[in-house]
Amino acid sequence: MKSRLVIAVLCLLLGGIVGSMVAHQYAQRHPHARAVMWLAQVHLDRMSAAARAGQCQDFESERLRLGVVQEELRLAFPLAYRQEADFRKQADAFAAAVRDARAPSNACNGAEALTKPIQDACKACHRDYR
Repeated sequence: MKSRLVIAVLCLLLGGIVGSMVAHQYAQRHPHARAVMWLAQVHLDRMSAAARAGQCQDFESERLRLGVVQEELRLAFPLAYRQEADFRKQADAFAAAVRDARAPSNACNGAEALTKPIQDACKACHRDYR
């Protein structure tokens, strides 16, 4: 009787683990979540390129677009944002980095350094949640 109970508990545990893994994979494959990540990468790359080229207006345009994409994080990952304090903290750090990356309007000197906190926020979140 005890062995059947142990086997049943192990089966339930194994089922829970497998179910959790499948749910995690499904969540990662959701098209909206993937689209948000791709768009964020595109705008961050373009923002970095504009900073390197000294194009202040393009830098600011891409920063604003990245800010809009950042707002999509809450829609793309609603459960994680509501239920996981670490995810919320990292998403908010990303938002702050994007908000704080304002280059001076008359010169883009040092604008490239403004993209580093955004890249760091992306890497920190991907390290824990990818």
